[in-house]
Amino acid sequence: MWPEQQPRGEARPHAYDLFDEGTQIGTLHWRARPRRAVGWYLTRLGKGPEPLFVDTAISDLSRDERSTAHDWDLHAELAAILSTALALDAAGRELHPERAQGTRRFRRGLAAGRYEIHVTDVEPAILSRITPELHLDSVSNVTILAGELLEGGLEVAIQRIGLVGGRIVAVFRSDEVDEGPDS
Repeated sequence: MWPEQQPRGEARPHAYDLFDEGTQIGTLHWRARPRRAVGWYLTRLGKGPEPLFVDTAISDLSRDERSTAHDWDLHAELAAILSTALALDAAGRELHPERAQGTRRFRRGLAAGRYEIHVTDVEPAILSRITPELHLDSVSNVTILAGELLEGGLEVAIQRIGLVGGRIVAVFRSDEVDEGPDS
């Protein structure tokens, strides 16, 4: 997954190629200009960009005509950074609506707990934006995401990683209880 190139040759920091089982199926990108069009866009292969609804704050930002250009640019950059994971979730629902609905009779998310996910084939900087709820360590070509996840949180993290072309090589669950000196 490499960011799209801007005309001047600079990498676009908020552009993500999207994959399904190793095949590129589209791109998720942030558009900051013009102000009225600010937001996340999904471009499927062979089609034009479609705006994605991610958060009402982004819609409010598109209507902001009072901020100076500098302040507005800072607000737009912050909105892009903070909403990346939400935008990836929205793109996943748009690309795979069947996954958003339960397919099993008694659909339940994986249990809450402390998880460690080992990932390759995606840059650590991208993983930090798409899974902000997890601590990140990078060793050689493997990135380790670790942390406490709520019920269903592991499924969400796995979907996000897969969408940006990451390969999960291992998932560990730690049920250890930290026992203090009084135990």
